[in-house]
Amino acid sequence: MKQYIISEDLKFLMDKWAKENGFKIPEAEFFHRLQNKLMQYMGEIFPKMELLSLNTLSSGLRERVAAVQDGIVVSIDQIYNNSDYHLESNRISDLNTMEIIGEAQRPGHPSLLDQVSSLPKGKPITLVDDGCFSGDTLFRIYQLMTDQGYEVDKIIVGIIIDRSDNRFVREYPEVILESVSEFNDVIDWVCERDFYIGVPLSGRTAGTKEDDIVRPCDPGISLPYCLPFGDPIKGASIPTDKAVEFSRFIIGLSCELWEEVEHLSSKTVTCEDIPRLPKGIDRDKRSFPGVLSGIRDRL
Repeated sequence: MKQYIISEDLKFLMDKWAKENGFKIPEAEFFHRLQNKLMQYMGEIFPKMELLSLNTLSSGLRERVAAVQDGIVVSIDQIYNNSDYHLESNRISDLNTMEIIGEAQRPGHPSLLDQVSSLPKGKPITLVDDGCFSGDTLFRIYQLMTDQGYEVDKIIVGIIIDRSDNRFVREYPEVILESVSEFNDVIDWVCERDFYIGVPLSGRTAGTKEDDIVRPCDPGISLPYCLPFGDPIKGASIPTDKAVEFSRFIIGLSCELWEEVEHLSSKTVTCEDIPRLPKGIDRDKRSFPGVLSGIRDRL
């Protein structure tokens, strides 16, 4: 039976956002309860669920990065690994179809070419990312770096899915690709944050492609993995007949999280405060959980 994998990261991201923006977030027990609700609901759709803890992935990556003796470490990941050099990169999806159209910088950052060109030259590079599913992202980043004259001699990832069917492995079998965890026969791998609307880094990043140049929308627009903002079938492999029910569930979980932040912070979490505002919601002073609640009622 194929597995459905979720990697833990919600509390880490919310904690960082709250400290930087003057909000308070719940204690760990609250996040555990949300997590249990999510796993129980998803388990009714996908009987074989796997939750990968933040500690497992981050400690595994740290151990492997510490063993790197030569060159520099460049991280694409913002959560599980902290390196001196980072690439602010993400997959970009079409604003209307949610189809992936390429790789580009995160909104508000220099182009990927400029970021890569600013890295020190003359030393071998170890590239680090949270995971490798299809291999398309690593393939594009690796090509960009080697085209600019960089030597990438090792890649370390937290998760790799179906190594034998991975595009990067097929194209560059000579490059060392280490992982903390490996899985085969996987339905999907989704980060925990992607089940919560508005959370930092959640959902796909909307953008455009013109003359083969991919750019994120500016200001950034998120495409959550639920209706009416995005496509739960493409985003999270949800069966078609479960799409509306799943979307209501995800919006409800998101409301529960943001309402608790409002309560603990003794102030409104406005749409202006949200780090990943979804498609179709204006950046204004309305209560974000209030807006979400109204949208759920209309689904």
